[in-house]
Amino acid sequence: MDPDFWHERWQQKQTGFHQSQVDPLLETFWPRCVDPARPRVFVPLCGKSLDMMWLRNRGHAVLGNELSPIAVDDFFRENGLSADTTPLGHGFVRVQSGEMSLLCGNYFELTPDLMGEIGAVYDRAALVAMPPAMQDRYAGQMLRLLPHHPPMLLITLEYEPAEMNGPPFPVPEETVVRLFSPAYRIELLSARDALEGNPQLRAKGLSHLTEKAYWLKAQAST
Repeated sequence: MDPDFWHERWQQKQTGFHQSQVDPLLETFWPRCVDPARPRVFVPLCGKSLDMMWLRNRGHAVLGNELSPIAVDDFFRENGLSADTTPLGHGFVRVQSGEMSLLCGNYFELTPDLMGEIGAVYDRAALVAMPPAMQDRYAGQMLRLLPHHPPMLLITLEYEPAEMNGPPFPVPEETVVRLFSPAYRIELLSARDALEGNPQLRAKGLSHLTEKAYWLKAQAST
């Protein structure tokens, strides 16, 4: 997906992907799966997601990555957070308020030194934002950035590709397995019909839409 596409979406306020409430799958499964020590969480392609505030309010330090400076500014402003801005290398800017930090820049140009220590990953809107041809690249970058393979809550969508040209794009279960194993053990936590709750996608011609949540945990060393 060309970065200009996402810049234009934010500039024109075409942000139907933004949820006005915390994702219920995050609320349901995160407390069951994540280490109670509350590790620092990475949220790729985070937009201005309220899920990050939910994670912070549960005691996590949060590192988000977002391409659009409009989304980053909106996040801090809409949540009443005063923030410090620091230019970094590799074309990135860090905007930070306490334990909430957003790296503004291209995900594919992130480097481990920019990331710092990460103990868990939450992906609700990143993998599904990638066309199928870019999903391998996305997953490969994640594995390179986090070679210790911290646990991940991954939320995907499945639908008939011929019925709609995303985003969001479909990510079949077999694709999740192909992208993230053997680095991870993959557990399907939930699969539900999500078409009724997404009338804008139904209007685009979808006949069915399945939302799935996975828990990815690093394979044990041998």
